Amino acid sequence: MKVWKTFAQSKKARIICFTLAGALLVASAVGLWHSFSAPSEVEIPGASYEHKGQFDYLVYLKPSTLYGTSIQPQEKKETEEETPLVFFRDIIDEVQLAFSYKFDCSEPTTGITNNVVVTIIAENPGMWRKEMRQVEESHKGKDFRVDFPLSLTRLDGIVDNIEEDIGIISRERNFVIRAVVHTMAGTVSGVTIEDDFSHEITAILKEKTLELEGDLKGSDTGSEEGVKYEEEGWFDYEVYLKYNKLYGAVVLQSEGLPVAEPAETPEPAPPLQTLDPGLVYFPKIIDSIKASFSYRFDCDRPVSEQSEEVEVTAIIENPGKWSKSLILVPKTRKEGSFSLSFPIDIHYFNEVIGAIQKETGAGGGPYKLKIQADVHTAAQTDLETIDEVYTQTLEMKLEGNTLTFAKELSQSQAGSLGGVTIPTAPEERGWKTPWLAGMIAALVALGYLGWNQTQLKPAAVDVETEAARAKKKYKQVMVDIEELPEVKANETVIPLSSLDDLVRIADDLVKPVLHQVEEERHIYCIVDGAVRYEYLLGGDNEEKIGN
Repeated sequence: MKVWKTFAQSKKARIICFTLAGALLVASAVGLWHSFSAPSEVEIPGASYEHKGQFDYLVYLKPSTLYGTSIQPQEKKETEEETPLVFFRDIIDEVQLAFSYKFDCSEPTTGITNNVVVTIIAENPGMWRKEMRQVEESHKGKDFRVDFPLSLTRLDGIVDNIEEDIGIISRERNFVIRAVVHTMAGTVSGVTIEDDFSHEITAILKEKTLELEGDLKGSDTGSEEGVKYEEEGWFDYEVYLKYNKLYGAVVLQSEGLPVAEPAETPEPAPPLQTLDPGLVYFPKIIDSIKASFSYRFDCDRPVSEQSEEVEVTAIIENPGKWSKSLILVPKTRKEGSFSLSFPIDIHYFNEVIGAIQKETGAGGGPYKLKIQADVHTAAQTDLETIDEVYTQTLEMKLEGNTLTFAKELSQSQAGSLGGVTIPTAPEERGWKTPWLAGMIAALVALGYLGWNQTQLKPAAVDVETEAARAKKKYKQVMVDIEELPEVKANETVIPLSSLDDLVRIADDLVKPVLHQVEEERHIYCIVDGAVRYEYLLGGDNEEKIGN
């Protein structure tokens, strides 16, 4: 205690202690360097490996004078575009939907429980969404089916009320119909399988039509402790029609019965036109963009187990002003080489840019669009386990009425592991021990003195750490900007005591949280007409973000 008191009260004593320990560390390091100066060992690399990724995309065009036909692929390949199912609302009497599920396993099962939840999500992408639970049931066995109605009148009424409240009217109404099945199954070998399966389609209501988009059927595979399993889920529909001259009084079903088609067979479409990579695209005549990402892991030693977790994110950025991240493909588990597809909705990105410009007043271009794929790979070799994250991006630039892609679509990342060390010549190493002991003693002394030094003053709150945690937790609603709009004369500023309260208000108002960084503090706010809700992190108002 007396030594500690002297150390705490005397700056000179602390300097002397640190100097002596540092001198001992330097002397020991020099002695060890001399003792190891003669080469005595050589390291032989054990293995090398490589991550390989490639983006690809197809741009589908509306009919235009420039290109003349309907499709503009980036590379020559045959692609079949999904055609939405179209029904005419004036002759629809009733719509019934069903969701079916099937579970198959490579081993006999001892018991299977399936909890299914079917949800209808009404949304105006980028502005608002409302989730309505339609079915919630539990079933035993390998398969089941649930039936539920799709009430167009009720769904229209819900959206009418929302749009009346917020004052925004849309020309079409999107309803995502999503089924999620949580399955628990036991096998005869004692393995327990627990997994979530999700499948969805989209119903689009227009003034005169109902369209069903997306694959009616979906599947997924997995394994647990060597036991492989497969899940399948599919939607069925029955559209009951009033008597009409087009069909008569019939029921249109998903089991191969006819759907609404033109009375006359259209002429064959002209041949598809292929354009070379690296061209300039025009968003006004783009109908849709379908992209894909492929990944492969190569190693020059045998790999016994390999799994990946992939996530694809779109990042919209006005350089130097703000950026916004959107999840295109949520975290998905894969095994071995894989390829996944996803849309690049350039029209939705334009809507997001317009909404942020309107709310922040920070306009101007060009804008950068970046599609980022993060692949977390775990591979077991006979030397050691490889556990790495591989990241690849596809960059685009949206400027005026043009869209351009980066030309580089492929990328790779190499690595090595498992080197072995062998001696080149025998020698005595006992004389190295004093230097090694001196280095250990010096490191222990410096560590102890450093720890005591940290006890002499309180640790400051790390504002940047709290800000980083907040950005990670609320990245879906947060927009980074360079400068907040000025406070107007008639504007009311309401300070809040926590960022959690601010985010709850943002959810209620369906507005983004604006984030500005200043020296030693962060400002978060929501602008709602003549009211500004504000929270400050740093300075005199520091708040830790909840986990």
